[in-house]
Amino acid sequence: MATPLIEKLSHFKVRALALSVLWLIFFVACQIGLDLLRPDPAELAKTGVWVQGTVGKVEPSSKSGRNKVTLSYFDGANPRTMAVGMRAARGIEVGDKVPLVYERGNPAKLLAFDGEAVGDSDDILLTPLSFSTLLGFPVCLYAAYLWRSRHRSASKTGLREAMATVRPGWLFPRIDVYLDRDYKLLQTRRSLRIAPRFKGLEKVPVFIGGEETDMIVIFPRGRFSKDTLYTVPVKEIEPDTR
Repeated sequence: MATPLIEKLSHFKVRALALSVLWLIFFVACQIGLDLLRPDPAELAKTGVWVQGTVGKVEPSSKSGRNKVTLSYFDGANPRTMAVGMRAARGIEVGDKVPLVYERGNPAKLLAFDGEAVGDSDDILLTPLSFSTLLGFPVCLYAAYLWRSRHRSASKTGLREAMATVRPGWLFPRIDVYLDRDYKLLQTRRSLRIAPRFKGLEKVPVFIGGEETDMIVIFPRGRFSKDTLYTVPVKEIEPDTR
């Protein structure tokens, strides 16, 4: 029974690699979506009304990497003021005269500013989702590396039967593991969702494998089915005296 359980660790590695590929596909899809949704300034120039605007204020934004620019312009004889976002790298300064395009029949809606389309509809959703791949892709890739290390470590040591007690803990609880003539205190390396099922239960039968930071504890039931096993990555820590 031990060999199939150890080989199952390689499935976790493959799953993490597959998620990495999905993150890349998601990133490409977001970039394509941004290109499709981003207005073409040339097209806006054909349908909008051209006016000359004056830069009244430039406020840098450290969070978005864009500047908030306050513009003043005239709709016929009516003065208007509008704040828009633009790339921080562009050298717009207070007092500069810039060409603006507003929507015909709706002068309060700017369409283009100094040759750049105005409107955050594509940035509100797709841009943050696109940047989320900067976190998701490396995390999944690192997870694949960790599962590969755990698979090698468990293959080296094999699996041993043990008894485990899950200590109370919200996110990463500790696990007391009792072997025949040994005791180990382990720290979970991810959220142990099944912990509430074992809180208050002393010495649940488990399998333990690997060594040091590449250890695993296999609980007798999974998250959704009592007939499946649940593998928890752990690392060994020094037993405390409390």
